[in-house]
Amino acid sequence: MAVKAPPPAPAPVYNWTGWYVGGNLGASFGRVKTDFNADPVTVTGPSISIPGFSQSDTSEPSGFIGGGQIGYNWQYSPLIVVGLEADFQGALEKDSNNLSTPFNANVTFLINNTPPPICCVLATGTAVTNYTTRIDWFGTVRGRFGYLWGNGQLLSYVTGGLAYGHVDVEGTTTISGLVGLPPPFSVTHPFGHSQVNAGWVVGFGTEGRLWATNWTWKIEGLYMDLGHLNDTDAAPVTTGGQVITNSHFTDTIFRGGLNYQFQPPPPVIKTRG
Repeated sequence: MAVKAPPPAPAPVYNWTGWYVGGNLGASFGRVKTDFNADPVTVTGPSISIPGFSQSDTSEPSGFIGGGQIGYNWQYSPLIVVGLEADFQGALEKDSNNLSTPFNANVTFLINNTPPPICCVLATGTAVTNYTTRIDWFGTVRGRFGYLWGNGQLLSYVTGGLAYGHVDVEGTTTISGLVGLPPPFSVTHPFGHSQVNAGWVVGFGTEGRLWATNWTWKIEGLYMDLGHLNDTDAAPVTTGGQVITNSHFTDTIFRGGLNYQFQPPPPVIKTRG
């Protein structure tokens, strides 16, 4: 008498709960808005004060990034996964800009630095600012909230949390021109400052299982705000020209990577023919 074979066992469901580590590569597209304010410059000889200037500019320090991440997932239901992830990224984000501001002004001057000031002398020239902005490295600590699709092996998630990174602005300002007749004058003042800033980050991503293994692939997009970098440099006593900068750093990040999930692989269920 023939015996009917038992129905095949259902495919095991992948469980996302557990620790994971991984690495990633990508590109980052920064944006830095900087406000410049320079004090007047004093030209020696007859003591003549050349007006300062104020201007704003935007640079885009972009480049490749790479790093690693570690995290933990909790699968609360067949459809919902929440987790916490920390990552650290090396960055090659750099951009250099050149600003040129012509000026034309009537100025007063002192003879032998002795009042009263004598009016007026025509001063003409250009204020040139060369500067570089950089994001050298950054990291994030983020929560993740995700939804599982299909057979539970594809996770789409939103993410957000703390960001931190090393930001830098360096440059020089040169004010040069003529006051009345030759000789010309030229005063150069370097400025710059760097520090580790804290800010925030938000984004979204997708992560999926690679075949029947503990490896997963991921693609992710993030928007990061690293706050402001303010700098007031000491100007030479003889010439003045102190430069004050206020820079706001933001970054858009696209990256892909691999994670290894620390959990036992799903059991292999054998059936007799």
